[in-house]
Amino acid sequence: MKALDVRFARHAAAAAWMKDAGSVIVGVSGGVDSMTLLHLLRFREGPPRIGLHAAHVDHRMREGSGEDAAWLEGICAEWDVPFHLERAPAPVASEAEGRRLRYRFFEEVRGRLGGGAVTMTAHTADDQAETVLFRAARGSGPRGLGGIRAERFPHVVRPLLPFRRAEIEAFAGEQGIPFRDDPTNLDPRWTRNRIRHAVLPALEQAVPGASAALAALADTSRLEGAALEELLDERIAVLSRPGPGPSGAPEAAPDTTSPSGFLLDRRALGALSPPLLTLVLRRAAQRLGGDPGRAATAALVSLVRDLPSGRRVDAGGGIVVENRSGIVAIRCCALRAR
Repeated sequence: MKALDVRFARHAAAAAWMKDAGSVIVGVSGGVDSMTLLHLLRFREGPPRIGLHAAHVDHRMREGSGEDAAWLEGICAEWDVPFHLERAPAPVASEAEGRRLRYRFFEEVRGRLGGGAVTMTAHTADDQAETVLFRAARGSGPRGLGGIRAERFPHVVRPLLPFRRAEIEAFAGEQGIPFRDDPTNLDPRWTRNRIRHAVLPALEQAVPGASAALAALADTSRLEGAALEELLDERIAVLSRPGPGPSGAPEAAPDTTSPSGFLLDRRALGALSPPLLTLVLRRAAQRLGGDPGRAATAALVSLVRDLPSGRRVDAGGGIVVENRSGIVAIRCCALRAR
């Protein structure tokens, strides 16, 4: 097997993430994964290196986090990498809060740099397996089982997703890459830590290769999920109907590539099989920013099949679905109020 740096370079070149990037921002915690990613980019061979930056958020979750930030700043100075630091205004209380804070800061740094800057995070294949297992335990469908995407939004990428944590740690040891272990990564209060240190090892012992299989399941789920969404979008386009415009004349059917809402033929919807009807309604709501759970989705199906005209259902995320004289209208609440 080729060395990690060679395979990483080939993977990054094939993905072309840095082709048009004016600069790259690496989200660094100081742990082995993010420090290895920073090292791979800083000391890569080939064309002149792009503008490389490191961004770190001090979550203030424990004593000594400020010392870690100072240590990290020193390493970046040695490597001639500009360092950007954000300190949480108060200790972070949850994993979700910390995630929001990090990505918000990464986007702020990216905005300051401009020029098509790209943010990279150091998620690995093991992180992928943990995410898929967690979501499966919560009953996620294909979208959730797709796990961590290689690209998040237009400018956030995860170039280490194909690589296992063990090979990253081995490479870091061979290269003498400095890193610090964060004690909070062992704290059993956090769900991900319990999955990482207890649940997944037990599963791997019972079913050897389970971690790799879970990471592969994410790839399969994303592929099949994308195909399903494409087919559902085609069906939504067929079901879409024009509605009355401001003057009473028919308006064009909604733009199904970037819709502000949908007007769907209720009779045609009702003729769909229950599974297909469920998925079409959920997909239409999701495209508008909603995320109906099981109860809301069941209510949407009931609205189409059983409820009289004039009834409405809250699909979550500010999306309202109404039954209007043969038309099922799916719109944002803000649009409806105008």
